[in-house]
Amino acid sequence: MKDKTLTSIDILRKAKERSGLSQEVLRQSLRALLGAISEVMDNGNNVALDNFGSFELRTVKEHTVTPPPPNNTPVVVPEHQAVRFRPYKNLLIYHMKY
Repeated sequence: MKDKTLTSIDILRKAKERSGLSQEVLRQSLRALLGAISEVMDNGNNVALDNFGSFELRTVKEHTVTPPPPNNTPVVVPEHQAVRFRPYKNLLIYHMKY
């Protein structure tokens, strides 16, 4: 089975089929939701979406990486923040609930 990456437009089409709402309303809702998640995480907080998963802000320590040849000069990656998504343990059956 070949993996297919769905874009936000594909997801909006599927949501439209399930909800009957217009694609424009769904697009505005998605943008508002993602904007709210981003804003909350910018303030240093984690986000948990019931029965879906959680987004956690983690600090990645400074480390050195060596790219493959011919540019194999070690590069120091400074300490930075990274987002980690942890899916709900039953995410695969989420669609059956809703």
